[in-house]
Amino acid sequence: MSQSRLQNKVFISTRPKGKSEDLKRWFAVEGATLLELPMIEIQPVPLSAKMKSTLEHLEKFDWLVFTSPNGIRCFFEQLKTVQGNYSLPGKMKIATVGKKTASKLTPYGHSARFINHGQTGDEFSEELYEEITEGEKVLLPVGNLARHLIEEKLAGKATVERMEVYQTLMPEVMNDDILRRIEADDYELIIFTSPSGIDNFRLLTENIITPSALRLACIGDTTAKAAEKHGIAPVVVASMSNSEGLMAAIAGHYNIAFNE
Repeated sequence: MSQSRLQNKVFISTRPKGKSEDLKRWFAVEGATLLELPMIEIQPVPLSAKMKSTLEHLEKFDWLVFTSPNGIRCFFEQLKTVQGNYSLPGKMKIATVGKKTASKLTPYGHSARFINHGQTGDEFSEELYEEITEGEKVLLPVGNLARHLIEEKLAGKATVERMEVYQTLMPEVMNDDILRRIEADDYELIIFTSPSGIDNFRLLTENIITPSALRLACIGDTTAKAAEKHGIAPVVVASMSNSEGLMAAIAGHYNIAFNE
């Protein structure tokens, strides 16, 4: 059996702690090593009086829209704090970005009425616009750095209430050994899955690493554009903004077959 082109190569993931297991398994199969250097940390937003009021009156909303697993987890944690369970009003419909996000609803006893077919936030907004009826009310649990794409798209057709249920922060502790590896150019690609991850990374390394020397793999165009703003030209940009798309893009870059 011939060796994979990734054999003995070292890749670095900047995803939040514990969120790189799927990547780690795939790289291991290919004979490569994936090191973890989290550049963002996800923390629930403390329950405010406004959030509590919103959660106590969910019956006024027609749709609950989730754009990430983090939004689902933090929303339902807050909901349980307020009412003691994960129950939603019977009329409330749920929409999610992709099947993977939709699957995270299962532990809470819910399922998505609408799952988009597209792969980007723009496509999701377009498809959601067609799904929603004029005058409906939408609750949008997101992170503090989430774009306002959905609100802007639905403006004039539906009323959207944005509720920030989690915040994206820079981790307090960094792995200095991995940072030194990057500084020594002893790695293959650094994997980024969010603009905030890139921003935090550059804040940390701007005085020790030249942007043009970095080799990045980005999960999609939005993350790639964030890299370009820092003067970095990504080596790999996934066309599908999920883990499978990222792995497929990296496999394509090295001309190897990708099997999910």
